[in-house]
Amino acid sequence: MSVPSYSILCTQCDYKSSSNATNGSHYYIDDEGQFNLERQLGWCNGCQRITAIEDFSHASQAATKIRSELELISLKTGTVWANILNVLFKSRREWVDSIIETINSYAKYIQLAEVRSGQERCLKCGSYVVVPYKPAKEGEGFKERGDFMYHGEHNTDFEHPGCSGTFYEKADDLRLHGIYKSRFYKLDGRFIEPSPSN
Repeated sequence: MSVPSYSILCTQCDYKSSSNATNGSHYYIDDEGQFNLERQLGWCNGCQRITAIEDFSHASQAATKIRSELELISLKTGTVWANILNVLFKSRREWVDSIIETINSYAKYIQLAEVRSGQERCLKCGSYVVVPYKPAKEGEGFKERGDFMYHGEHNTDFEHPGCSGTFYEKADDLRLHGIYKSRFYKLDGRFIEPSPSN
């Protein structure tokens, strides 16, 4: 996977972190299987750095996506002819099953957000003492150009905890390529250690 990235640095010390902290696949595991774990950048007091934390702020967008997916299912199952095609073609049945799985994932996210909003955890150390990294950015942030890279740097208003500096963001010179292992978490945000065979 190749993504544009930027570094997050401090104006007063040698602190450095990266926007890549949220990259990779993260999933919650429940009795029915796995579903997507929404994440964002945030300051973690346990790690003393900007890293990936849980994000429960998208419940309204998830509800909108559920409505959109239900409209698609209605189109693919709303007539006798559509249902005949569903019986005849395995690919259509698999497509409908995929949409139902997506709807179920969004519904689980909404339920989890209702219970755990305000109890977000760091996805590295598990600390609850986190603050979303959502600074105001000088000049509205990075501008992408045709080569899909970020360019330049800008200051933010996010203070570096325990330091007298503030963070600034600087575009990385390269698009980073990486292979990320999937990470799995319990519904309370605790990391599930992979088994030795993985």
